[in-house]
Amino acid sequence: MRTIEDAIGLAATKIANDIDANCIVSVTGMNNKKEGIEEDHLHLDVQVAIFKQVKKGVYSKIDYQTSISKVSYGSIVPIKEILMEGISKNYIKKGDKVVCAADASIGSGYKGLLFVFDVDRVFFNISTHNLAEKTSPDVIETLVNIALEISKEGREGRRVGTAFVIGDKQEILKYIKQLIINPFAGYPESVRKITNPALKETIKEFSQLDGVFVVDNSGMVVTSGAYIDIPTLDLEMPQGLGTRHRSCAAITKETGSIAIVVSQSGSVRVLKSGKIVLKLQ
Repeated sequence: MRTIEDAIGLAATKIANDIDANCIVSVTGMNNKKEGIEEDHLHLDVQVAIFKQVKKGVYSKIDYQTSISKVSYGSIVPIKEILMEGISKNYIKKGDKVVCAADASIGSGYKGLLFVFDVDRVFFNISTHNLAEKTSPDVIETLVNIALEISKEGREGRRVGTAFVIGDKQEILKYIKQLIINPFAGYPESVRKITNPALKETIKEFSQLDGVFVVDNSGMVVTSGAYIDIPTLDLEMPQGLGTRHRSCAAITKETGSIAIVVSQSGSVRVLKSGKIVLKLQ
């Protein structure tokens, strides 16, 4: 009788063949706990094997060890972390179709997990620029998608400009002043999570307010309608960009945060370390 792990491996190979996927990723947890060394409760060491298709039915193999975040059961965030690392190491390319197989040892809460993923432009760019280095990939993806929707749809028939600053809340708030009463104050964390689908329309409504949104590394919306009070000298910024871009560039340089800026012209730019690293639209 086959083990669950063997069955998942065979299923991954068959699915990859059936859907013309050119990449198979296998993830297995490692038990490296040594006597006298305290267990890391935040991260898990894993063995990753990436099989890239050379020609139909023939794959080359890359093996390496890494660590992933330990998260709540049922989350696929650790799998996305692995895919992002694979992209940053140049093992996985833009446009690849990936079948990922993982067993119970990664702590997802499943006996086994099969995950099919297309490496699209947005995910590839997030990975290439290490935008999810300190923040969950789901948080960055959600904010990028909301920003793109705001840029396309506007609000009440007009273009809207806004920005999201994501990072260490304590560091960011040193340079933040409220323009209005914080509309998120007093609400429980469960309803302020940016990955909560029910929050998206609220975010779009508040995008009409002057100022920026502040989101911490866990994806919690801290405030909106906030003013960035920080010097904007000595920034390498293209001509024609206004105060919003310059202020966001300055705060990312000073605090190590990331900013996603939606301009009223409809463009969406991502800033990191005081520079524009990505133009999404």
